[in-house]
Amino acid sequence: MRTLVLAALFGLLATGASQAYCANVPDGAASNYVNNGAQRSTCLQQELSDNMALRQQIQSQTDAAMARIEMDMKLQQMQQQMRDAQRSLSNP
Repeated sequence: MRTLVLAALFGLLATGASQAYCANVPDGAASNYVNNGAQRSTCLQQELSDNMALRQQIQSQTDAAMARIEMDMKLQQMQQQMRDAQRSLSNP
């Protein structure tokens, strides 16, 4: 559970930092107003790629945590069944 909270917090921090990463600076007439747009597009594309990698990492961590929780629940069910069986054998 702690892993999920940390992953979510990390994701929120990464998105907040990424918004400041690609600054929108006015372009001049000398470059026909295209240089800043191209640089910003490249920056946003890299940001998107970074965010996708982070999301995949968070998803894999979440999947692993969910699998551990599911295994723990099954183990608890099996242990409860064993306790119930032992009680029924000891109390005829």
